[in-house]
Amino acid sequence: MQIPAPDAVTRRLDRLERENRRWRRLALASCLAVASIGLLGQSVAPPARSVGSSRVIEGERFVLRDAGGRVGATLGWEADTPRLVLHDPAGRPRVTLSVGAGGAPGLTLLDTDGQTARAALVVGPDGAPGLALFDPAGKPRLATALFHPSGATARAAGRREPAPAMVVYDATGVVRVTVGLRATDAAGLELADARGVARALVSVKADGTPDLTMRDGDARARATLGVLADGAPALNLNGPDGRARATMTFVPDKGAALALADRRGAVVWSAP
Repeated sequence: MQIPAPDAVTRRLDRLERENRRWRRLALASCLAVASIGLLGQSVAPPARSVGSSRVIEGERFVLRDAGGRVGATLGWEADTPRLVLHDPAGRPRVTLSVGAGGAPGLTLLDTDGQTARAALVVGPDGAPGLALFDPAGKPRLATALFHPSGATARAAGRREPAPAMVVYDATGVVRVTVGLRATDAAGLELADARGVARALVSVKADGTPDLTMRDGDARARATLGVLADGAPALNLNGPDGRARATMTFVPDKGAALALADRRGAVVWSAP
């Protein structure tokens, strides 16, 4: 008797895990793009000058003040980047609108200190939009984005449909939760430990087949549970090398089946 499920289930889980790592990297890149949106300085702008027509005013920097001299908004260049900053009644910057490197626009909402980013919305150079939320220390805690598939993923999809993904960070900046939908309509949820090692992965493929895998501290699959395309359920327990050592499944016309294997993967006992 051959152990029927481990190879098929493990291959599917491994493919989805690789894709989830890509989702995680892209979401992290989105947060880095958000973090690069800086804050416009507070220096006083030189007087604007009229050029050509009374309806056109040109200058390198503008400061909007009320009758009492309070700064309400600033518009100017910062490190070759045009930026608009809106200030609160106390004069603290609270909103920054910028177009950064590669023409990527970004909107950042700042904390009451006028410096710490708490929320940001960006559109990357490739057109992928992203949203990030930050804690009071300015650390990213949640990021979500729509990514355009590329390479093999795009060829498999046959189109450039956006693939949504979301990651959740703990207080130390480690990605603990990753959830996403591939362009091929496969959905995945990954849960990681405090080191960022994926320990549990749940997926549903485009054909509707679900999989669950649990991994050890070295990210080796130790237990998998899946429902195959023919509807047969399969439970696999793996050794430290990832090879199946025990498999329980349901064989059509025979009922439940159990198989035990040695460390080389050879079946040593099975029933029926």
